Amino acid sequence: MSSNNEGRLCEIYRCSRKEGMYIYVDKKDGLEKLPDSLNKKTGKMVFAMGLMLTPDKKLARAKAKDVLDAIEAQGFYLQMPPNLYGEAKESSHAITEANNFLESQK
Repeated sequence: MSSNNEGRLCEIYRCSRKEGMYIYVDKKDGLEKLPDSLNKKTGKMVFAMGLMLTPDKKLARAKAKDVLDAIEAQGFYLQMPPNLYGEAKESSHAITEANNFLESQK
């Protein structure tokens, strides 16, 4: 396991099925560690950008530390569109909420 203190080279993918939904992953793993259930709900993944992510990096809609923690724990961070959850809920518990949302769409 790598330490979040030094940062992580990440790739960010846009999900084709939902406007504003993005997946952050470690560059070395790419999309390989995404669960099949998540792949089915997100549609085609379109590469958006690569980024060196450190805990103090400013992101528009997420805390970098939350993104790094999620990638370390489960291999990805799912950023939901703001119209579903609002800016106030974009935190570490947003991952659980996002997964619950995706499960309810089966």
